[in-house]
Amino acid sequence: MQTRRLLAILAATALAGLGLTALANPASADTTVTVSPTFQVSPSSIAGTSVTLNNDSNEALVVVSLFLSDGDGTCSVNKVPFCSVQQNGGTATLDIAPGASGALVRLMDTNINNTFATFTVNYPNGSTPAPVIQQFEKPATGTCDEAQPEGLDWGGASSGGWGESWAQWTHEGQGGPVCTRTLAYNTSTATWQVQ
Repeated sequence: MQTRRLLAILAATALAGLGLTALANPASADTTVTVSPTFQVSPSSIAGTSVTLNNDSNEALVVVSLFLSDGDGTCSVNKVPFCSVQQNGGTATLDIAPGASGALVRLMDTNINNTFATFTVNYPNGSTPAPVIQQFEKPATGTCDEAQPEGLDWGGASSGGWGESWAQWTHEGQGGPVCTRTLAYNTSTATWQVQ
């Protein structure tokens, strides 16, 4: 009789432990980030497959990150219209790209001049993100390094490192010379670097 009672207690303890483990599962964690009227972000880092931004500030915010998308493309400065969150209680839910590990998200003004706040995102069981190719149309005069548009030095990447290539997307799909470079993610420093 005591053996059965001991087995029942052990089984109950094991089931209770499994229940507590399930409650602590990160997949059930809240993935809402709130921006206060003073541009304080809470929490400052989240893990999940998506993030919901709740904008309680008095500014419409543009979301800029190579690791977030709104279904119509990555929330980069090259995306028009931008990924945005309207002011005064506006919300937006964005997908987090697999591989995001401490990836920086910037919340900027609609002119992409000022960064009001930042936070980081992590994709569950993330691995190192794939390299990212950046390109812009080659200027008629000057070098690619001199002509680099603002906003391309993401996540610690330095300016410069541009080479010349050809791409079909320029000149309304007719193709032409472009400035190009590749950014690679360095897991030891958690920054992007020109490759």
